[in-house]
Amino acid sequence: MNTKKISSKTVSLRLMLVIPTIILALAVFSLSASGQKTTATKKEVAPPPPPPPPPPASSDKKQVTGMTDGAYQVVDVMPEFPGGDPALLKYIADSTRYPKDAKTQNIQGKVIVRFIVNANGSVEDVSVLKGVSPSLDTESVRVVKTLPKFTPGVLEGKTVPVWFMIPISFALN
Repeated sequence: MNTKKISSKTVSLRLMLVIPTIILALAVFSLSASGQKTTATKKEVAPPPPPPPPPPASSDKKQVTGMTDGAYQVVDVMPEFPGGDPALLKYIADSTRYPKDAKTQNIQGKVIVRFIVNANGSVEDVSVLKGVSPSLDTESVRVVKTLPKFTPGVLEGKTVPVWFMIPISFALN
């Protein structure tokens, strides 16, 4: 066997070359891995919602708080459909007729409708917030306009008009 003695200068020189190379390799891999995480999180983050509209100017601030377009968004007691939410969903399902053109074109989706429940419980100012197609949007508005009276919303002991939103789903079997 041939045995050589390696000098301590050679060993220290090799270590001085190997250690920085390992550190450099670790730095490159960690930077590339963190770059991938940043890209993945950017894809998953949704943009922030738009700020709410400013309340209308008025001398009576207590009355105006939470009010838009003459109706409140948040009240002490929200309006309620006779029989509750399950009855509301059943009424909408029973009253909705799938438009023929949407059936033939295989159009499906969820229409979000908003409306005001007046202080007397009736429905008014029906509009589509998120539509799918003109025929499905029109059918959703028609159905909501036929809703019977709600128990009105209450704020500080008084019945008040309140904005209400509901999704109406259209799906073909």
